[in-house]
Amino acid sequence: MRRTLLAVAIAVAGLNTALAQEWVVEAHYPDNAALGRAAANFQHVIVDAKRQVLRVDTDEGGIRLLEDAGLGVSIDQAATAKLNAFYAKFEQAQSAGLAPDSIPGFQCFRTVEETYSTMDTMVANHPDIVAIDEIGPTWKKTQNAAQGYEMRALRITNLATAASDPDRPKMVVFTSIHAREYAPAELDTRFAEWLVNNYGTDAEATWLVDHNDFRLVLQANPDGRKVAEGQIYQRKNADTINAPCGGSQTASSQLGVDLNRNFPFHWDIVPNNGGSSGTKCSQTYRGPVKQSEPETQNLVQYVAGACNAAGECSGGVFADRRIGPMNPLTSAGDGGVAAPDDTTGFFIDIHSNAALVLWPWGDVSSAAPNQAAMRTLGRRLAWFNGYAPEQSDSLYPTDGTTDDTMYGLLGVPGFTIETDGADFFEDCASFDSTTAPANINALRYVARSLHATYKLPSGPDTISVTGGADLLVAGDPITINAQLDASRFNQSTQGEPVLGTIRNIASANAYIDTLPWDPAAQPMALGASDGSFNSPTEQVTGTLSGSGLAVGKHLIYVQGIDVAGNAGPPNATLIDVADAADIGTLDGHISDHATSAPLAANVVLSNVSETHAAASSVVDGSYSAHAHAGTFDVHVSALHHLSEDLHGVSLAGGSTLAHDFALYASCPIIHDDVESGNAGWITDTAPPTPWMIVNNVLGNTTHVWNTPNYGDNLNSSLTSAAHDLTGYSDLTLDFDDRCNTESGYDYGYVEYSANNGSTWSGIYSCNGQSSWQSHHIELPAAANGAAALKLRFRLT
Repeated sequence: MRRTLLAVAIAVAGLNTALAQEWVVEAHYPDNAALGRAAANFQHVIVDAKRQVLRVDTDEGGIRLLEDAGLGVSIDQAATAKLNAFYAKFEQAQSAGLAPDSIPGFQCFRTVEETYSTMDTMVANHPDIVAIDEIGPTWKKTQNAAQGYEMRALRITNLATAASDPDRPKMVVFTSIHAREYAPAELDTRFAEWLVNNYGTDAEATWLVDHNDFRLVLQANPDGRKVAEGQIYQRKNADTINAPCGGSQTASSQLGVDLNRNFPFHWDIVPNNGGSSGTKCSQTYRGPVKQSEPETQNLVQYVAGACNAAGECSGGVFADRRIGPMNPLTSAGDGGVAAPDDTTGFFIDIHSNAALVLWPWGDVSSAAPNQAAMRTLGRRLAWFNGYAPEQSDSLYPTDGTTDDTMYGLLGVPGFTIETDGADFFEDCASFDSTTAPANINALRYVARSLHATYKLPSGPDTISVTGGADLLVAGDPITINAQLDASRFNQSTQGEPVLGTIRNIASANAYIDTLPWDPAAQPMALGASDGSFNSPTEQVTGTLSGSGLAVGKHLIYVQGIDVAGNAGPPNATLIDVADAADIGTLDGHISDHATSAPLAANVVLSNVSETHAAASSVVDGSYSAHAHAGTFDVHVSALHHLSEDLHGVSLAGGSTLAHDFALYASCPIIHDDVESGNAGWITDTAPPTPWMIVNNVLGNTTHVWNTPNYGDNLNSSLTSAAHDLTGYSDLTLDFDDRCNTESGYDYGYVEYSANNGSTWSGIYSCNGQSSWQSHHIELPAAANGAAALKLRFRLT
């Protein structure tokens, strides 16, 4: 082992003398007991349970700890080189005089100061829905008022109605409580920006802000984060009194207290220090006593309020809905009392980078009292980001953590998401393209469920709601279309053997200006677009009476119900009602140019002042698009057709202008239904290749490409012939897939090459997707006009 370490040190010493102290290592553990002993010395160990290997970046001291725990250690030289390349880039940026208010090489992640500035800007621009709660000083600030930070929570809700609605559901998010994890704080900030910037124009953001109360602690460890912006390995806070650590900082030896082992519920309760460390320089040092750190005190006081030894809390963001002592003699001795299933709200602490969705308990393997409901919610969240859903202790025990504390004391669902950025210092390209959008969608899902977080995830999700038009003449009927899906579970069994139950949808209702659970709500039944409710996924439609609706904006909510009677999270569309004298109308029919068949198309009217959308009927292609009097550009688009634009269309109030559109079909370059053999597709793995054409695959009786017997450590592609697309542009790809791989281990990718396969770019990825899905993807502009375009489907 030492000979291997020396070789790596020599290879990288030319980059930075400090680099020889850090490696990315893999360690094989013989059993879960050995894993627990080893993992207690580190934070966010990435565990591959299939190979019985843990992965961590550490120094020679950390390697000795792994070996002392009985694990065989090897070095991942490629990952170590990547780690060293980061340091090289960091030093180059520093020597170039990069401004201290940015993170060298990682400008997509805001610093503490930039995050606070963003919060201030939100308040200044949106004082009706944004406020800042000052929640207490950091450790450094308690030592010197001129140093450190005042910790802050960003509050987002309709402040004008908050006092009259004090019980509206709350959602609390902590991020980057471990300082070196850049991605979580930025993810939380972008979620806040999505809520705030879309309020009033996007229906989902509008109703979520109006009816819920978001409390987002974007930087939960500002002192440590400031250090981590220049010293990548800092995870803990900056406490040098409770946790001094002399000498050079390394991956396994650093000052400070691990805030996510310092929370009060079941603090230091796992036997033999298996859930945290009592060694001050350890990365999982829990502190001398529970809540020893001002950061922990601030966060607990803010969320839970004041709690006594019996675990009774008051004065915090969440109401106390669960009974149980704070520090029983054993980790199982908390009374076993479940929170009532009408509990509202949600707590989540976001970390990086183990690709997991976790729920309590973390300190004991027994199921939490609300385990079934949390499992359902966890599998729902994991559908959006593709991470493995499991109970927190499935990898190794942890105690004194945020999620166990909030659930254990308050009964609110307490979760942790570990993002998958490959590194704690995630590449900005992967964060922007994958991590941020996937996890913002997961947060949006749980936000739609806050009214009954233990109940609504059992029902079908309302994915989208659209109206025939977003601007209506007073008294006109309201056409509503929605997409419902009850199948969206991540069915990985990596650490959780119980699968989510997928049920058929039984019905759907629409509501005007009232949420489904409002006492005054009047449900209006919608029908299945195909005539029958008989599937876990349904398109629903209906026409509502607009009689009596006042001039102004209105929200139309849609909620689905499954065959077991479970109602799911609703969603909404926003419509605007105006007097007929103020509205100009463009109407007519939209059809296919060659066949004259009616088309379901989207019509958008826009100018510098406003934008309005309408949809044509799938039955006869008729449309009616409204706008206030003025001159507009018109954009018409339909699937598999070229879009059409009109400019300078003048609409007068109280009048109608008729115009029909006949859209040209797009040109099909490749069309393969897999019914005529391999059609030129090539598998690039030597026999036995996993790729084969079969029929009668679950959900598809016709022929499909399939990989029924793929093995470990595979990287195999199904590649098309080269196609000359000189002169073609605006390329799109449509395909159906059922990516039923082992979630968290095996992935499918769709990629294209514009240069005959010399280089490839990804456009889609999937894993753990047990149901068939249809995709319509616009290829990047780089593919336009390619003389030798190839596509490939890759399994790895």
